[in-house]
Amino acid sequence: MVLNFLRVDKVKNIDEASEIYKGHFEIPEHITKSVENIVRDIKQNGEEAAVKYTNYFDKMSFKNLDDAKLSREEITKGYETISIKNPELVKAIEKSYANIKLFHEEQMTHEPKSWFIEPESGRKLGQISSVLERVCVYIPGGRYVYPSSVLMTVIPAQVAGVKEIVVCTPPLKDGSLNNLLLYLFKFLSINEVYKIGGAQAIALMAFGSKNVRKVSKIVGPGNIYVTAAKKTVYGSVGIDSLAGPSEIAIIADKSSNPFYIAADLLSQAEHDPDAKSILLTDNIDIANETIIRLYEEIEFLKSEYGTRINTEVILESLKNNCKIIYSESINLIIEISNEIAPEHLEIMTENPMETLKHIKNGGSIFLGSYTPVAVGDYIGGTNHVIPTNGTAVFSSPLGVYDFFKKSGVTYYNFEALSRERKFIEDIADTENLLAHKNSVKVRFKV
Repeated sequence: MVLNFLRVDKVKNIDEASEIYKGHFEIPEHITKSVENIVRDIKQNGEEAAVKYTNYFDKMSFKNLDDAKLSREEITKGYETISIKNPELVKAIEKSYANIKLFHEEQMTHEPKSWFIEPESGRKLGQISSVLERVCVYIPGGRYVYPSSVLMTVIPAQVAGVKEIVVCTPPLKDGSLNNLLLYLFKFLSINEVYKIGGAQAIALMAFGSKNVRKVSKIVGPGNIYVTAAKKTVYGSVGIDSLAGPSEIAIIADKSSNPFYIAADLLSQAEHDPDAKSILLTDNIDIANETIIRLYEEIEFLKSEYGTRINTEVILESLKNNCKIIYSESINLIIEISNEIAPEHLEIMTENPMETLKHIKNGGSIFLGSYTPVAVGDYIGGTNHVIPTNGTAVFSSPLGVYDFFKKSGVTYYNFEALSRERKFIEDIADTENLLAHKNSVKVRFKV
């Protein structure tokens, strides 16, 4: 196969670069309307509607919610199957669990706790921090099973102290779930699992039903219908983020290895045709050689993995969304990266820690030549549920903080209110909120 569709784009300023990589993920109107109809139906008709849509979209024959609920016997059977047949994978999962748990436990120690101050006699101010009681973790279905997504979403919730964690995930064609998921549910002590996916799962969790108590928050990645549903129900329930296609940007200088760069760009391209892969470099030789290595790596993947590697997805992603951007200025390269605010950012420079000092935006950042995104995806410990589509300019990866809410607390005694009553009354009077003013005055009537 002769491949020659990639090129180097030389830029002199941020505007030229924006024209190359710009592109905003939007949910198509027909998907939004379809999802809104599903959500409305489930809000009105509860679990009966959720089961109806599951039967329709996933070709199931569930009679009721009990049919769609995973039994403990199924979980135990799957757990035992994986334990016996795949002990090496079990070791990998245990290592991943330990690393992810360690990171989030450390994260927990840096989260603000409840606190109070007494700035003067009779007056106290503070904040209490309380954990969410019940959350839903959504696990994607489809051709592949994603054990890492289970670990990344459940562990921070457990470390935070969430008491009830319910899982929704689409069923396989025979109505079962993958044994690996079943292993993880037992490993993580998850007992409430529904074989329901898509918009119907999000709506059921958001509004609850006769036999399902609604959750406070829904987290976890999903397809565009899941994303549209999360957007629709937001406000009735909390969500983690609206995830778009996966993306990577790599900052590389002359010290970097084009083989590694090519391999890492391809690792994002295989996610789906809309995945974005961007190389930012101040060295033209690195730019040109990376393109050569990309083509070589595609041929290697085909020969190494045969039909297991989805070459069509990779090629479509690269053709549409792979950009090789070159500038003589490393400062401009860093500025471009900050504007892109990529989901994954790899820094392959001579001194990556020094480069990191200039990074303002990046969902998850990987330093050096020996830290590909795959480390963070599976085993490193940092969370891989990360803001996409440039939203890293204002949001963060999933963490223990996503499972807390905070409340401000105020206490005034009579003397404290006396000292400040006129300030309150004057501001209320200015805003013409006279009942507000009176609520203070009434406390001083003899």
